[in-house]
Amino acid sequence: MKHKCLLCFGTLILLVSIYFTGCIDTETSHHTPNISSWLAKKDAIIASEKPYDMVMTGWFTPEEALQLKSQNPNVLLLAGLSLNWIWENEEWIAFLETVASYDHDGPLKLTEQMYLKTPQGEKCAFGWQSDEWGHEEIYAMDPRDPDWVELITSFYFNVLDQPQHDGVIVDMLSEKQWWCSEAISDEEWFSATQTIMAEIQQYNTNEKLIICNSGCYYEDIDLYHDFFDGFLLENFMGDQCGSTYEEGMHAAETGKIVIYAIDTDDTNVQDMNKMRLGLTLSLLYDTTYFTYDVGPRDHGDAWWFTEYDADIGGAEGVYYQQDTAYFRSYEHGLVVSAPYSAVTVSFTQPHTDVSTGITGIEFVVPEGDGRIFLIK
Repeated sequence: MKHKCLLCFGTLILLVSIYFTGCIDTETSHHTPNISSWLAKKDAIIASEKPYDMVMTGWFTPEEALQLKSQNPNVLLLAGLSLNWIWENEEWIAFLETVASYDHDGPLKLTEQMYLKTPQGEKCAFGWQSDEWGHEEIYAMDPRDPDWVELITSFYFNVLDQPQHDGVIVDMLSEKQWWCSEAISDEEWFSATQTIMAEIQQYNTNEKLIICNSGCYYEDIDLYHDFFDGFLLENFMGDQCGSTYEEGMHAAETGKIVIYAIDTDDTNVQDMNKMRLGLTLSLLYDTTYFTYDVGPRDHGDAWWFTEYDADIGGAEGVYYQQDTAYFRSYEHGLVVSAPYSAVTVSFTQPHTDVSTGITGIEFVVPEGDGRIFLIK
C-alpha cells in the first residue's frame, strides 16, 4: 500500500521547476482530443505552441496565461501544491511562503512545530530522497496544527484569487497516513484534511475547478468527493501502479472529471501502443482528459503526438462494445480501443488510420492498442 500511494505524493517535488522556469464547460468547441499536462513544464508547453486543453502547475503569471490562451482560448489553467506534505527544498519553501503571505498581516513561515512527528520526535519522511534524480526528501505536515492550516489555506486562497487561474490542483491527497501511522491515526488524518479541504472550498466563491491527484485509484480519495470536481489517475496502467483499463472506465463513471496520466514508468521509453490505448479510452467519455510523459519522477514534458491533432468532430452518441473492444462514433470518424485482444475494423467507405496514415476499408487494431480512423 505504501508503494501504491507513492505516486500521488512523489510528483510534488517537480513543482519547483514548474514555478521557476470556474466550472468546466464540457461543451468544448474543440474537435480534437482533450490533452492535458500534469505538473507542466510551462516554458516547454508555451514554446511548443500546441493547443493544450488543460495545464496544471504550481502557478501561472498573467503573461504566461495569455501565451497559453493564445494557443487555445479555452485552455483550463490550474495551479497549486499539496495540503499536508512539503518538499525540503529552499526555493520550493520560499515559493510556498511567498504566495501564502501575500496580502497577509505579516509573513507566514514554515516552522518546526508544523511537521508531523513520531512519538520519538522524528519527522515523518515520505522516502523520496534520490541522488540519482536529485530529489530531496518530502515530509508530512500535521494537518491538526493551526499554524500549518493557516499557511496552506492562505496559499490556496491566493491561488484561487488570481483571475488567470481557472482552478486549483491538490497533489498528495490521501485518506490515510500510510507512512507514519504511529504519529496520527487514519481517522485524525482524514478528519483534519477534510477540514482543510472544506476551508479551501469555502474560499472558492467563484466556483473554480478543484482537481486532485488520487494516485492510482479513485477509492483512495473518494471520501473527499464533496470537495473536488475531478481527479488525476497517476501512472495509469503503469508498472508502478498496476491500475487497469477496467478501473479507468470505472473512474470515468464517477461523474467527476478524470485525467488519465499515462507515462513511461520513469524509463523515458515511449510505448506508443499504451499511449494510444489511454488516449482512445479518454475519447470514450465526455469529461475526460489525457496526458503522457516520463513518469512520477519527471512529469510535464511537452510531448505531442500526431493523434492529438486528429479532427474527430463532435461525438455521436455514447461508446459501445463489440466483443472485447470499445468503439465510439464521431462526426468525422471512429475511435477504437482494444485493451484485451486484437480487433478487425471494417468500413463501407475509405477511412484513414491517423497513426499510420494508411487509408483503406479494413484495419486490424492490435491488442493493447487504440486507433482513430477519419473518414477519407
